[in-house]
Amino acid sequence: MSLAPHEICKRLGEAKFKEMFLALSSAAMKASLMEVGLPATRQANQTSLKKRNEEWAKRLWSTVLAGKSSCKVMMFEWLRQTKSDLLIAFLDAVGVAHQKGLTDADFMKDVPDEKLTAAAKLLLAHPTFDHREVAAYLLFLDFSNETNKFSALELERQLAG
Repeated sequence: MSLAPHEICKRLGEAKFKEMFLALSSAAMKASLMEVGLPATRQANQTSLKKRNEEWAKRLWSTVLAGKSSCKVMMFEWLRQTKSDLLIAFLDAVGVAHQKGLTDADFMKDVPDEKLTAAAKLLLAHPTFDHREVAAYLLFLDFSNETNKFSALELERQLAG
């Protein structure tokens, strides 16, 4: 069974989770909060956008700790907004047409497992990609496509450090 986004986030830890969340646009932050039913309004004690964003990150993290199904929107937006080089490298390696790392192709079904695994190993060994972020991406791909294509790579162990 593939790891759900909130479990991926939990295993990455609070510091990495907050770093990911705070890298998002305000619209993506709000969408991430709304996914779990948290209000996306500014409180009186939030005297700056920074304080507001940090409070939002803290509240969303508490839903992760509570085991609520969350983080799908946040992970997608984090990948889309901040990790396009990683997405591009993977899709190029598996030979899938894309626009800046995004595609409508059903490549997890259409590309042979061996090719997907080989591309995953290339990313994990890449000198400039954080192996934890690569593992999170690959696990998110498996979850989103309801597959276990990368299970042999034991990616869960890479998330913690």
